[in-house]
Amino acid sequence: MKEFRSGSQILFGHLPEQTVDADGGIWKVKRWVDPKIESAIDGGALREELIRAAYPWKEAQQDGGFIDDLYAQRAIRVKSINRDEGIWCESFPRLYLCQICKRLHDEPEGVCQCGSRRRRGQLPFVGFHDACGAIKTPYVAKCRAHQQRAVRFPGTASAAELIFYCPVCKDIIQRGFGASCDCDHGGTLSFTVHRSGTVFKPRGISMINPPRREILNTIEQAGGGERALEWLLDGMAGRRVTDSAPARSPESLRKLLEDRGFDPATISAMIAAMPPADDVNGGAVLTMDHQLRAEAERQAKQIALATFESRTTLQDLLDHVESPMLKQLYEDSYPTVLARAGLERVELIDRFPVLTAQFGYTRGLSTPGQSRLRTYRDQNGDYSVYGELAQTEALLIRLDPLMVHKWLCALGEALKPATNSREASEAILSAMAPNDHPNHATVRVTELVHSFSHAFIKRAAVYAGIDRSALSELILPTALSLFVYATARGNFVLGGLQALLESELHVLLDGLVDDEYRCALDPGCEDAGAACAVCLHLGEPSCQLFNTALTRKALAGGTGYFDVTARELAS
Repeated sequence: MKEFRSGSQILFGHLPEQTVDADGGIWKVKRWVDPKIESAIDGGALREELIRAAYPWKEAQQDGGFIDDLYAQRAIRVKSINRDEGIWCESFPRLYLCQICKRLHDEPEGVCQCGSRRRRGQLPFVGFHDACGAIKTPYVAKCRAHQQRAVRFPGTASAAELIFYCPVCKDIIQRGFGASCDCDHGGTLSFTVHRSGTVFKPRGISMINPPRREILNTIEQAGGGERALEWLLDGMAGRRVTDSAPARSPESLRKLLEDRGFDPATISAMIAAMPPADDVNGGAVLTMDHQLRAEAERQAKQIALATFESRTTLQDLLDHVESPMLKQLYEDSYPTVLARAGLERVELIDRFPVLTAQFGYTRGLSTPGQSRLRTYRDQNGDYSVYGELAQTEALLIRLDPLMVHKWLCALGEALKPATNSREASEAILSAMAPNDHPNHATVRVTELVHSFSHAFIKRAAVYAGIDRSALSELILPTALSLFVYATARGNFVLGGLQALLESELHVLLDGLVDDEYRCALDPGCEDAGAACAVCLHLGEPSCQLFNTALTRKALAGGTGYFDVTARELAS
């Protein structure tokens, strides 16, 4: 059998232990044949991102030791599809249906008792267990007298309403399925159609991965995440993070001296001899929770990596414009609409280096942590991550820190006073807590950035003529930033985001701010969190947080971000 699928289709829909429809039948993917091992991966960032993504299962003790293994530096390999070899599948479930008389058989071919020689279909139901991850062909008993069985469909997709009977004596054998799982976890199997999201839910990550190892080395030697955070707080001055003032903490200096070959004793003596340093602004060094600082530095480094080789700012557009109409657009309309939307910047990254990868799956409840995480492992116990490396185009969007500061204060958060962007960013970071134990400030900032991302993507689909499924997000709450980037899943034309930035951004942002932030399902939607499939949800492959941490109230409704921004501009 030969059928062709895109890389993204395989990455999301043809993973090991997943069932697929192909060649008129149902199959279970056993393995990717001779996959390619990706070597140009930022291993440290990958490990950190996997820990962040899998932590809800760790807290619920449902990760199978995955997080502990990551902390213990267990090996991780990123595997991509070998397009010459493809994937290996087996027919599943192995319960075949005569298309004429509806008898059930254990084999796909042969002569049915009714005389039919037609190719048999498959009963599309499977049994699964959320604890052990097993997926099985449902068991249907045969009539004891005639050793035959047939099925009567009730007209619904419910497995519990199926009626199995003997086609000879017409006696009912059983109704629905039912079987205990023979694993150590105990319990019974659940039965549903194989395409259901409860049968297989891929669990993945998206992260910025440099296209060349030397880019990562350059940023690390320049100060890594610490310098990237300083660069971000200072407004991303210069073309690259290396254009900013170097970081001056003992940790960054130690790493720099180690890279230059100094021995540990000499490094310690040199650091001890240095006077205590304030930050580059002349004030006290920013203090925050150690874990939160690590997250803030990681997210800032993601922005530094993404913008290292490719960055088009609004000032770049203005510097190279020749049309008087476009010049007026960039000088007058764009700054006005960015202020209305509470944005500090919107920039184009035309070579956005992104790794999209799947590290495991769940069966059963979809909320992270509510069912057991199953990861992919090699025979030697090392972990496999199935991924796709791509360079695409993206928009970097950063909220105005001063406006976010005012919004949080309006919601009752006790923040330090701020008169400029850096002070506002530092006050917000000082008020936040790590993601594994978030406080009100962390929750509110994450909801704001994530809700803005979804609203932006929905608007981009309308105003730029881009298929919504062809856009994905990467949100960076501690950086008050997000990336909206093009994927290969939908009907996307390369250059669509560039055209949007160059000519339609003001229309999109005006529409975003002036949108009617009510939902057709209100008041039910509002009572349940003010986010649903009608108003804010995206297809889950496009959403980094599985459509959680979303609310329309963060944007509008009296105390939303756009409400506070409008009041500030009017005052």
